[in-house]
Amino acid sequence: MKNIQLILSLIQPQPFRTMKFFDPKVILLQSGYAHYRDTLFNILADRHNIEIIYEHSDNTYPGMGEPKGYPHIFLDKISSFNWPGLIKILINKKPSIIIEPGSNSLRAVIAFIYARLFKKKLVLWIESWKTPKYPKNSIKFYPGAIRNFISKKIICRADAIIAGSTMSYQYLKSITDEKNKIFTALQCSNDLQKRELPLAKPERLNKYTFLYLSRVIPLKGLDILIKAFGLLRKERNDVSLLVAGDGKFKPFCYKLSKSLKIPDIHFKGSVDPGMAHFVFSQADIFILPSRIIGNAYDAWGLVLNEAMSMSLPVITTDAAGASFDLVVNGYNGYLIKENSINILYKAMNLILAQDLSQMGKNSRKIFDMKNDFKRMANGFSSAIYHVNNDCKL
Repeated sequence: MKNIQLILSLIQPQPFRTMKFFDPKVILLQSGYAHYRDTLFNILADRHNIEIIYEHSDNTYPGMGEPKGYPHIFLDKISSFNWPGLIKILINKKPSIIIEPGSNSLRAVIAFIYARLFKKKLVLWIESWKTPKYPKNSIKFYPGAIRNFISKKIICRADAIIAGSTMSYQYLKSITDEKNKIFTALQCSNDLQKRELPLAKPERLNKYTFLYLSRVIPLKGLDILIKAFGLLRKERNDVSLLVAGDGKFKPFCYKLSKSLKIPDIHFKGSVDPGMAHFVFSQADIFILPSRIIGNAYDAWGLVLNEAMSMSLPVITTDAAGASFDLVVNGYNGYLIKENSINILYKAMNLILAQDLSQMGKNSRKIFDMKNDFKRMANGFSSAIYHVNNDCKL
């Protein structure tokens, strides 16, 4: 019942399409281009007088093309210095509304100052869900405390806020008393199941194949997964672990698997985003073993959306923001405590005793219900409409 209520609470009414001629100018700031945002930005461009400003022209996923269908600018192509270039663009374009993805960067400070000086509206897009903490004996304590203070002030004084997850929404509610200015826009991925598989049939590594597909960095917890798989592999020989992805942590993880002499671990290397669906089709269960390292964690974990679009059961941890919105324990997978080899091993053992086919279908049901770009865009539109009433054109 609670799950149904949560789902209903996230469903927002479809806003009417506006007459863009009379709309205020909206600028949405971004660090770099990511192809999986194209659908969202095209919907927003269809509804609003909006332009996307990218700081960097380097793609988040190299080789995935260029933005199409919506107005955009790459800041580093028109200015040698990002921050002066951003200030110049804001002054020249005179946006009535700025959407800034974050509250603790210099870019956020610039957007905040511009909005206050020129009496414009600031909308924050927040994916974070934890307040950074610094030990008092750390050299980062005082700079961190100042940064946290400024971040919270910007959040409190923003005209509207878009929360990227349920966890972000709860986090924001703990900071500001103005609940009516917070809107939800759950993160969405492209539907990989709609892509055609190559003629070659997916290779089956074993009866059951666990898949890790992500950047190979300490934050993602691949070393934890390798050790947990080692415990499982000692008990049964019908399981394999397929590791897809690359990163500086990969050599360590590869050496770890060899030093522990764990059989049936296959390192695939980097995967072209256009072929990710083929890799997912080789697996029976997807695992994202994210963990918290200092103040770093998975704000969302979009690869969970992708795995669920491919009808895979999932195991993930409470260090990934998406887990609280997309995983229902025992229904489409398991949400477990982060950074625990033993707990992950038990979850892997437990899921093998379940009906994986039905769990995979349940994953797809949740994906169909929550991975909705129009609903995500509704969160942005609601925030824009909220501040538009007294916007100065």
